[in-house]
Amino acid sequence: MPRQDTVDFLTAFAVGTVLGIGATLLLQPDDSPKARIKRQLKPYRKQMRRSYQHAARAVREGSGATSELTTEVIGAGRELLSEFREEVAEILDQARSELKDLVKEQVKDLSRGTKKARKRVGM
Repeated sequence: MPRQDTVDFLTAFAVGTVLGIGATLLLQPDDSPKARIKRQLKPYRKQMRRSYQHAARAVREGSGATSELTTEVIGAGRELLSEFREEVAEILDQARSELKDLVKEQVKDLSRGTKKARKRVGM
């Protein structure tokens, strides 16, 4: 009977092992997709944090450079506007003087015509 006892023992051992493995698999916590992805991305977390810090620093530095550039562009725009105003003022002054000259010539012509008309009429 020792042989039968050994077979019974090995059978009980095998059945117990199978039941233990089955129970372990059944009692394992259910892996949600979120937890699985989180576990897969865990090694990259430090790298992503560094990349974020680098990007944040770059944005801060870029905003400073942008504000400096904006200041320069505004200054240049004001300078151009000032030059444009000066040129427009010069053009207007020239136009006024030319109009004055034209008016003076026409007044002279009118006065000549008036003198001729007065002579004809006898005044």
